[in-house]
Amino acid sequence: MKNLVGAFRTLTMLPVPGPDGGSGASGLPWFPLVGAVLGLAGWGLAAGLLRPGTLACGPLGCLLVGALVVVLWAWLTRGLHLDGLADLADGLGGGWTRERVLEIMKDSHVGSFGVLALVGGLMVKTAAAGVLCASGDLFWLGVAPVMARWAMVAQACFHPYARPGQGTAADLVRQAGPAHLLGASALALLLLAGMTLQGGWSRLPGVLGVVILMTGLTGVTTRRRIGGVTGDVLGATCELAETSVLVAAALL
Repeated sequence: MKNLVGAFRTLTMLPVPGPDGGSGASGLPWFPLVGAVLGLAGWGLAAGLLRPGTLACGPLGCLLVGALVVVLWAWLTRGLHLDGLADLADGLGGGWTRERVLEIMKDSHVGSFGVLALVGGLMVKTAAAGVLCASGDLFWLGVAPVMARWAMVAQACFHPYARPGQGTAADLVRQAGPAHLLGASALALLLLAGMTLQGGWSRLPGVLGVVILMTGLTGVTTRRRIGGVTGDVLGATCELAETSVLVAAALL
């Protein structure tokens, strides 16, 4: 139980009661469940606002509801993953050596590449969520956070920690192993099976393929540029995977 509590406290601002302990990677198998709670919150918000006969059911209304879901996710996660996306974009865009990329990523200021990544990412995510709200396929709002948290686990298990010494997510990445990925994968598949009972099975393989591809490309790129992953890379992976699910579900 303490591993589950640790996962929620690491990834969200939710006031989860209970003891927090265990190794840095011990909470990894529970990451998809944290995503499911976030997804159900977004799904529930959209379902509550998109009632028949309300203005929210129009095209612009659906876009507004999609924006509110995205804002809710950012608030519940304290903007942690968005910060990682901005830092990674600044580092890769402004640094030419491994040391310089890591130095830029550690800087608390947001540069032009980070702003572009944040604005572009939020716009695309909001638009995709709005399309799904308009189509009525709200269950994808539950699927996206689950797959995004699974992608974080996969990234931590497949790549080494990029920084020497200690740092954000150092213990989590260094202690991550196949057992953590297996546990997270089994839990994610179970959650996805329940969420896609409304008819999403036909599109699910394609959506999963897009997420796996995006996660793989992110991991390969950061391993080539900085030698592995960091906490910022995991956060960026979450954002990119979440957006990929929404876009793929909206377009496939």
